[in-house]
Amino acid sequence: MNTLIIYIRESSLQAVVSIDGQLTYCRTFDFEPRTGAYGEEISQGQHRDIRTHAVDNPYLIYYDFDEKRNPWDLAFKTVVKKIFADIKDNIDATHLIIPVDDVVIATHQLPRMSRQDAEKLIGRKISAESKEEFPPFSIIPAASEQKTQTWYSLYVPTATLLDYRKVFASARLRLSSITTPINAMLDAFRGIREAIFNSHAVFEIQRGFIEAYYISADGLLHFQRLPYSGSENIKEVNAEENEKAQKFKLFKIIDTIFRINSHYQTAHPQIPVQMVWLCGLENDLENIATALKEAMGLEVGIAPAIPTGLQEESGYVPLAGFAASLHNGTASGYSTADFFKRFPLRKTSGAVIYTLTTLAALLAFGMTEREYRQLNSQVKRSKLPDDPKKSRGKASASPAYSKNLEVLKKLTARQFVFYDLFRELANNLPDGVLLENLEFRLKDDKGLLDITATARLSNNIGESMLLSRVMAMLDQSPTLSNHRDPSITVVPMEKERYLKITVTSEVSPLDKTK
Repeated sequence: MNTLIIYIRESSLQAVVSIDGQLTYCRTFDFEPRTGAYGEEISQGQHRDIRTHAVDNPYLIYYDFDEKRNPWDLAFKTVVKKIFADIKDNIDATHLIIPVDDVVIATHQLPRMSRQDAEKLIGRKISAESKEEFPPFSIIPAASEQKTQTWYSLYVPTATLLDYRKVFASARLRLSSITTPINAMLDAFRGIREAIFNSHAVFEIQRGFIEAYYISADGLLHFQRLPYSGSENIKEVNAEENEKAQKFKLFKIIDTIFRINSHYQTAHPQIPVQMVWLCGLENDLENIATALKEAMGLEVGIAPAIPTGLQEESGYVPLAGFAASLHNGTASGYSTADFFKRFPLRKTSGAVIYTLTTLAALLAFGMTEREYRQLNSQVKRSKLPDDPKKSRGKASASPAYSKNLEVLKKLTARQFVFYDLFRELANNLPDGVLLENLEFRLKDDKGLLDITATARLSNNIGESMLLSRVMAMLDQSPTLSNHRDPSITVVPMEKERYLKITVTSEVSPLDKTK
């Protein structure tokens, strides 16, 4: 099974093809705008190297600069064409590792509990903060103490996932799964994590940035991403100046690693680093490893921990780890909530139950409609003038027929709906006025409603003012009309005087034409 895995970075894109978890193709594509920083065209003799990638990578793609779109988005279709031209084979599944900038990373310190309970608590917090009912996220255990456990949460907004799927669909690629660089890097070291007693530090050095992963046997202790050099123009220089530039770059990398390690030691002074791993597309990994070993006094190795034999394999460690986890079925994926996730039932049983419920509802609706039409036709026939010659031989109507006829008459009679009235009373009842009683009755085929309200009398509010407020509310109601003269009484309650007002109004029937 040919599996295409794409890792999108800030100004580059890495692609690998794996068969049963083993990499058979790897390539890095760099992006550069066609114009310079100030809009000038790049001349043929001018050499620019942003984060030292133009010289090293022949797969350099130029794109038309657009402030509203990402570089990889502008050059993506061209990259896909080059990939298919290189592999000359069909792709069975496509997977994506999104940039770390698109991942919301947070830490949570909770009392010691099971992973399922921690996931529920963290999921509720992310849902409240993001306003998403089902946020796509995963949790990774971090440092633990006697009574507390720290967790990393990796949350990818649903809108971000949909945007990536839309871009891939425009290139006729259907994404099977999406993951993060942190999950992919942890998968790459899954085979040796059981042997980690304290922690291992993994530094991925690539395109001017260092991403540091401090991993333990259980999960992730610390993650940090820092730049080690800015955007600089590299001119043609002699060997001596070139050597100085390389030494300066090496110094910047070592200095950045020391700063990251200082942050880790401050956060986790009780968990020392056992071993350091280096990976990435940086050419001087061997020299960096030698310098780190001398400076830190630790064993330093070049990742991957388990070599694959592929050329430049150290530059594709997270992609190789993600490919292996996909093959083993242990990969962590992020996806939008599907229809069945919104219900507590499983997919199979839920689909069967919802289908049967829908069919039963349709059957009940059809039978009710059919019975209603039959009764309606019987009522119409009953209203026709009786033929005395034919009526002599007819027997009296059966009790069942009479009962159904009465039911139909009730259905066709004037009907009154009260939820609009209740809403009006709840919203428009004057301040200080309490609704004591509602009594509905039919008189001469009219619906009459007796409304009884009480209000406490005071020096500031008199009887006439309370009465005018209540009557004004009733006059504005579209449901009530033809108000009768109100009945007013003053009653003592709880050592105070209350005014009781009773008004009788007609209730407008339900408009069946709407």
